[in-house]
Amino acid sequence: MNYFNNNQGHDAVMAQGFMSKVYGWMAGGLGLTAMTSFLISPYNNPKLFMMLFGSGFGPVILLAFIQIGIVFYFWHSWQKLSYSTMSALYIAYSVLTGVILTPVVFSYTAASVFSTFAITAGMFAAMALYGSITKSDLSKMSNVLFMGLIGLVIANVCNMFFQSAGFNLMIACVGVGIFSLLIAYDMQKLKKLSRELVASPEDIAKISLLGAMMLYLDVVNLFLYLLRIFGQRRK
Repeated sequence: MNYFNNNQGHDAVMAQGFMSKVYGWMAGGLGLTAMTSFLISPYNNPKLFMMLFGSGFGPVILLAFIQIGIVFYFWHSWQKLSYSTMSALYIAYSVLTGVILTPVVFSYTAASVFSTFAITAGMFAAMALYGSITKSDLSKMSNVLFMGLIGLVIANVCNMFFQSAGFNLMIACVGVGIFSLLIAYDMQKLKKLSRELVASPEDIAKISLLGAMMLYLDVVNLFLYLLRIFGQRRK
């Protein structure tokens, strides 16, 4: 199936509101994650919180593996999936993220979480705007960004053993840089796609979900790394 047509793509996609769907799903996923985390927090539902996290990291590891499975299935099987199935997978992933992040987020003060989210929103807006208007070809950064992500994973695993505060701060700063650039990179890719994409309404809706997932992951990871830098731990 041909999804690209340089002559007719812009009008076709703009008629479908491609970027509006991307932003809508991204915002909806972030809202669902925040709501889930709030509802099962130790302050709102201490029994459920203790049931999930009171016996060690077993449940979190299990949920993380389920998340990984959802992402791989989502990305590699989207052409075969229906829009409703993809929507359900995206919603499930957003909820699971909220569950997993609950003990992390609520180890920081509410004020620092809100201020960090405000910083994240501002950085997202700035980098998304940059990715949308820049004339530079950001696709040249793809290999560097990929290697940076691999390096982040390795560094985080190493720091689980070293437990170095200084190394943790350095990782956080690098993570902020990588995911800030990824927002600009992904936004440029989506804007280019919105000018060239021609497909059926359902395929456009499905591809908008793929774009929403990309930006959702960028924002969540940027928030978490910023939280390491600006977050204040509860006493």
